[in-house]
Amino acid sequence: MFKLKQTLQKLFLLIVIIQLANCKNKDCHEDGTCAAEFYRIRINEEVRSYIWSKPGSYWIYKNTATNELDTQVCTAFAFDSVVKRGTENHTKHITIEYDRIRRYIQSSYNQWVYYDRTSENTPNGSSFNNGRTILIREVGGEGSIYPFFYQFNIGDIDGNGSSYTTYKGMDATLTIQGKNYTNVARFDIDSDDIWYPDDHPIQTRYPNALYYWAKDVGLVKRENKSENYSWELIEQNIIK
Repeated sequence: MFKLKQTLQKLFLLIVIIQLANCKNKDCHEDGTCAAEFYRIRINEEVRSYIWSKPGSYWIYKNTATNELDTQVCTAFAFDSVVKRGTENHTKHITIEYDRIRRYIQSSYNQWVYYDRTSENTPNGSSFNNGRTILIREVGGEGSIYPFFYQFNIGDIDGNGSSYTTYKGMDATLTIQGKNYTNVARFDIDSDDIWYPDDHPIQTRYPNALYYWAKDVGLVKRENKSENYSWELIEQNIIK
């Protein structure tokens, strides 16, 4: 009987040791018990200088092939912050507050309304805190593209599944229609979903396009590489 009691005591002790070891090695991400974390994700001044425009701002573009004009007017603009908390076990302890920009731009040429918005963030994503900001441009019923993103790392690519954008580099100075612009970021879009409407011939509906963004101005040139012509800025008034 004494030996049986000793055996049971040893067995019980072994079970306790194993349980303690399991508790010690258990990752808090598995059971949602990690200490709370908070991150503030801002849209920095560098990004704002390219895409910030209050209502009443306008850009007038000239078609280099036909000399037609397109006046684009910012009709609405919003800047605010959103708070989100993780919803999965490994992210429930994470709360983020991130900035966002939204604006509407009305085109006189095609009567489209461009809806520009910066990308959303979620603690459930693996890259929410990497400092990356993506501008998404949508046209209702036509499609969407990523014509601008930050950080400016040559060769970086972003996309939405049907269209992919590559950052090609920065021109310190670029002359367009006789005017000089500085710090012009170039983005190559393999298939521009919002260049032509759906009734355009399918063969050329989604051209390879190059978008040029100038600091403190915005979009200064939209080049149709597939058909060798551009819309180029000739006049603007940006309200900050």
